[in-house]
Amino acid sequence: MKFKLITLFIILCLGFTSCSENETPEPRTPRTILVYMMANNSLNSFASKNIESMIEGATGKNLNGGNLIVYYAPSGSNPELLQIKEENGIVKKFHLKDYEKQNSANPDVMRSVISEVVSQYPADSYGLVLWSHGTAWLPSDYQNKLKAFGQDGNNWMEIDDLAKGLPDDVFNFILFDACYMASIECAYELRDKAEYILASPTETLADGWPYKEMMPQLFATDLQLEKVGETFYNYYLNDSYPYATVSLTKTSELDNLKSVTHDILADKTESDIYSLDLKEMQRLEYLYRSPGMLYDFNDYIKQLATAEQYDRFISCLDKAVVYKAHTPKSYYAAIGNALPINSYCGLTVFVPQESLPKMLEWYQQRVSWYQAVYE
Repeated sequence: MKFKLITLFIILCLGFTSCSENETPEPRTPRTILVYMMANNSLNSFASKNIESMIEGATGKNLNGGNLIVYYAPSGSNPELLQIKEENGIVKKFHLKDYEKQNSANPDVMRSVISEVVSQYPADSYGLVLWSHGTAWLPSDYQNKLKAFGQDGNNWMEIDDLAKGLPDDVFNFILFDACYMASIECAYELRDKAEYILASPTETLADGWPYKEMMPQLFATDLQLEKVGETFYNYYLNDSYPYATVSLTKTSELDNLKSVTHDILADKTESDIYSLDLKEMQRLEYLYRSPGMLYDFNDYIKQLATAEQYDRFISCLDKAVVYKAHTPKSYYAAIGNALPINSYCGLTVFVPQESLPKMLEWYQQRVSWYQAVYE
């Protein structure tokens, strides 16, 4: 009996030693970037292509001593954790871990993965790429085309769930490789989650962001996210499908933008907003032919503000949106057509409409931007 206990003790000690060795953090690096890919959906084949693009760009020189980690949740198999790096002159993906079957759109799962990566791959700065479907803050339980952010099979994340899944004050930037995520509602909801948010206010073509070309910029010592945005824009400007919109939001400026917007809306009634001429606003979303839901933020405020209020609004907006670009047209899959962009500030906003009572109720109850500027 005593021998069995001693043997058990030795086995346990060896087990703990093995775990400790596996969990020893890597040496600290200048930057760790986590790509969180929810690909258990219609984008699955494009995820594989994007990983190959990352491999093409992730030379030792381009990674600049940093770590590129990919949480990959594909269709047909359980999620896995990968590292892409150069070894002996060859860039390849290294398998780090298999996960049990789990819902990658669950905020607790997302937070756990992020915590694990931050702990195991310490760095002076962190970046996060969120890769999946997206429809801004528009809730997944409203209509079957709406996915908020992040589809894992039949599961989605609402924008407030996404905020719960992200730690505060960890990431220098969040890059959305997803449609429609450059909205004022999304940016404000995530204002404590990253210093900068790089995203598209319209649809992003399924080919996604050009990772091969972006890699040296993402890991540059002097990180210039404007250049990452320019690379995305120029990649599609010269493509056979020349459709792209992009903006870079500085989240520390969003409180000032919120305050001036609140002042503009303070004396406005539901009737004032319902009576706005939607034809005078640039529509930037065609998930359905009608009604429109996401419009250019500047166009919306322009119809509601006095001249003095509008000047203050533009001043705050220009400080918050530090980079923006768009091709002449944006493509919308639901209507199978590309439409002109005549007005563009880099962020969309939901325009409350009498014909969207269920959507408005969700907006009022769950979206922090509504509570900050309308109440």
